[in-house]
Amino acid sequence: MEGLLLELCESTTYERGDGVKIITKEKPKHVNNLTYPAFQHPLAPPYPYPYKFLINQPDKCKNRKPFIVLAVLVESQDWESRHTIRETWGNERLYDVNVVRMFLVGLPVRIPDRTQQLLVEESKAFGDIIQQDFMDTYYNLTLKTLMAMEWVTKFCLSASYVMKIDSDMFLNVDYLVHKVLHPDLPVHQNYFTGYIFGRARPRRDPASKWYVPKEVYPHDKYPPYCAGPGYLFSTDMEKKIYDVAQEIRVIPMEDVFMGICLYELHIPLTKPPPRKCNYQKINYDLCKFKNLVTVHHYEKQELRTVWADFWTKKSQQC
Repeated sequence: MEGLLLELCESTTYERGDGVKIITKEKPKHVNNLTYPAFQHPLAPPYPYPYKFLINQPDKCKNRKPFIVLAVLVESQDWESRHTIRETWGNERLYDVNVVRMFLVGLPVRIPDRTQQLLVEESKAFGDIIQQDFMDTYYNLTLKTLMAMEWVTKFCLSASYVMKIDSDMFLNVDYLVHKVLHPDLPVHQNYFTGYIFGRARPRRDPASKWYVPKEVYPHDKYPPYCAGPGYLFSTDMEKKIYDVAQEIRVIPMEDVFMGICLYELHIPLTKPPPRKCNYQKINYDLCKFKNLVTVHHYEKQELRTVWADFWTKKSQQC
């Protein structure tokens, strides 16, 4: 397969639905001997772009060697999810390895001034929020994930692994650490795993939440990728993905874009432990959850309720 990301002219004109014309004419970029013309489109987040850290924790990993960073993608105004995670699986003090918890947010869309003020206060109180100056929207999830890559690359390369995870997830950190990664073993290299989609195709219906037009991605299928709610990778992957992302076209589906980056890097996905990573909801069962890494669609009060039972009874025999 020749270059995944687009054969377009150096000069291209697009007209958005509001009548605004977008004209691109820039020098092409080269990755792996493939040429990617510069490109702008309403559904392609602008990147590379000098996004700035508005809230940062540059010393979070100073003088420590985290075994795993929990990089949680959460909406800027969703303080309830952040507080829930701090009191459940994101509580760094619960574990016998060094864990770093970080929440990744963009610029608030709702009540922006007040929400930003509250974010600054929350950051001072907990020291676990990272923010850059892009709008906190669904179509900017790729930018949010790349922010995590940039932050670890610049401020936390001492970590061994990163778990990128959404805020509506149940995460069994103990099982992940001791049954999947094993702190006593050498750190994996070129490691990227989660629930794998191997034959996904772009949605071409403009009404779809996951719509990707051919102008943004012309091919009929995506490379294999890990489901976005939660995936795990070794820290050496951070800089590799961050670097290649500077050279290829960004698309709004962040999990798909990670798969495209891996394709360009010629690094295959690592097969996950069978049936341990779930991107759908499973009804809570203590014995079942003890042997899982992730379960989707658990948040806020429901997550608190499940976690209270899980954590107090996890040593029970099944």
